[in-house]
Amino acid sequence: EWLQIRKQGLGGSDIGAIFGLNKYKSPIAVYMDKISDKVEEINSESAYWGTTLEDIVASEFSKRNNLKIQKRNAVFQHPEYEYMLANVDRFILGEDAGIGVLEVKTASEYVKDQWQEDKVPDSYYLQVQHYLAVTGLQWAYIAVLIGGNKYQQYYIERDQEIVDVIIEKEKEFWEEHILKKVPIVTGK
Repeated sequence: EWLQIRKQGLGGSDIGAIFGLNKYKSPIAVYMDKISDKVEEINSESAYWGTTLEDIVASEFSKRNNLKIQKRNAVFQHPEYEYMLANVDRFILGEDAGIGVLEVKTASEYVKDQWQEDKVPDSYYLQVQHYLAVTGLQWAYIAVLIGGNKYQQYYIERDQEIVDVIIEKEKEFWEEHILKKVPIVTGK
């Protein structure tokens, strides 16, 4: 059911691909996924472990920061742009700045250099900005477990200029390609 709902809009994991920043998924792959009637489950080993370890990493974030977190099994929808969807990993509660988003990741040791001290991979940064756009919230954290034994976390504030670019790009992608069933041409 959740996979079918994802076909009705663009979610956070689609954003990096739409912007050409995801080495595992292309804009044409997102297009094909959205127009196809076929619902495919992701059964990779890394996806399995990411899902399995999500609760552990989220719990560690809560413990290290003394912040309450809440899991919501819901797909959120932007109030104006209905095709903008968010399946948020957790919400962060009890912060003076109000509610925030927690995005949880696991990463291979082989990509540890992409997780710099003060910067997350661009695809994940856009994913979080997308979630902030959909929810209307102002801040987030990404908590990541790298190589199964190194925990890192990153605070991210809403960047309205980036949010505006994301909204414009998603609108063009959805309205000009998905709705009109016109494949996206890359390499221009």
